[in-house]
Amino acid sequence: MSIRGPWLSWQHRRGNERGAALVEFVVILPLFVILVMGLVSGGTLYNHKSNLVNAAREGARYGATIPQNQCTPSANCGGQTWAQLVQLVVTQRSNGDLTTGQVCVALVSGSNGTVVGDTSQSSFTTNGTSQCYNDGNGDTGTRVQVSARRTGDAINLAFSTIPVTLTTSSTAKFEQ
Repeated sequence: MSIRGPWLSWQHRRGNERGAALVEFVVILPLFVILVMGLVSGGTLYNHKSNLVNAAREGARYGATIPQNQCTPSANCGGQTWAQLVQLVVTQRSNGDLTTGQVCVALVSGSNGTVVGDTSQSSFTTNGTSQCYNDGNGDTGTRVQVSARRTGDAINLAFSTIPVTLTTSSTAKFEQ
């Protein structure tokens, strides 16, 4: 009497498939590496974007609470103008993700964004209108606009790199 059951036939089949697991592993490994690298670089980008959004929001809120006429280059604000002070706060709150050249600050009024105070850089105004960004706000009151742009980030995959530019903007009603 011969005892031949499913276990023995399984063992017999297993012997014919030697090396199959290695081939499957080699096929799947590149896809797995691409997925992991994409997740890591995507997570880093998300962290940088979160830092930028938080920094712009805090900078706009800070700028809304500081009287603009209090800051002159010679007094009260460490030799900086109101806009330079707000710009400095944004760069500090970004955890090293921004430089002052990547931040635009303007004090604007009206729905067309007419600049009523100083801006962080003269290149951000054209014909008296803020070039930080157009917030589309119909409010005729005065508000602080802060925008930031970070370049040089990328999504890294196994065989390619996709460049990414992160931008954010924030507006706060000027309280003075």
